[in-house]
Amino acid sequence: MNALDDILRQRDRDRYLSTFFAPDAKRPHLVALYAFNAEILKVRDTVSDPNLGLIRLQWWRDTIESIYAGSPVPGHPVAEALARAIAEGGLPQQALLDLVTAHEFDLYHDRMPGLTELEAYMGEAYSRLIMMAAMILDRDAAAKASDCAGLAGVAQGLALVLGDPAHRAPFLPEGMSVQEAIGHAENRLAQALTLRPDLPSAVLPAFLPVSLTGLYLKRIAAAPDTPLRVSPVRRQATLWWTARRWG
Repeated sequence: MNALDDILRQRDRDRYLSTFFAPDAKRPHLVALYAFNAEILKVRDTVSDPNLGLIRLQWWRDTIESIYAGSPVPGHPVAEALARAIAEGGLPQQALLDLVTAHEFDLYHDRMPGLTELEAYMGEAYSRLIMMAAMILDRDAAAKASDCAGLAGVAQGLALVLGDPAHRAPFLPEGMSVQEAIGHAENRLAQALTLRPDLPSAVLPAFLPVSLTGLYLKRIAAAPDTPLRVSPVRRQATLWWTARRWG
């Protein structure tokens, strides 16, 4: 197991497991993209001062800009692998920069202003990640996945933030309860699943992590004040079953 696999396995096991359903030639690039995302998510949990978090996020913005400018890539294993993933998928620079910027919100305790802003955050932080994974898998086919990725990312992102009671409060706009947020995520997931049959088969591995969203939302609804816990065996079995059914 290389360093990036280890990073992803420890910090984002769902996406790590999903990469094994991708073609062998594409898997390292998916791992690179997801490891980059894990590094961004890690910032909130490793700094006590938001200003330090902003510095770390800016380092990633500078690194992304260097990659696109053709400048030397910093000697960082995730940055080096991300450069190769960008080339493989033709990933848009702005999508990566917007993903980094979206997670500045995570560093503070300010409440999300409203549902529109919440969906915009989820779109930049989660939907675009799905789309970029789809581009790595098949750059041409990914264009047909945009609508589904938009809806799926909102549902997935909501499930993940709601499953963390210690940090969920800022994501709930004033007046929105946890149960209402769960209901909104369930609606977006249902809408995404109506589009799933139209997805090109080549991009389906990018959507596999979303298959756990319904399970997560049910667990959160049943125990909203308890951190989300689903056994690795259950998660792996769900991904395997979904891959078989979708395939």
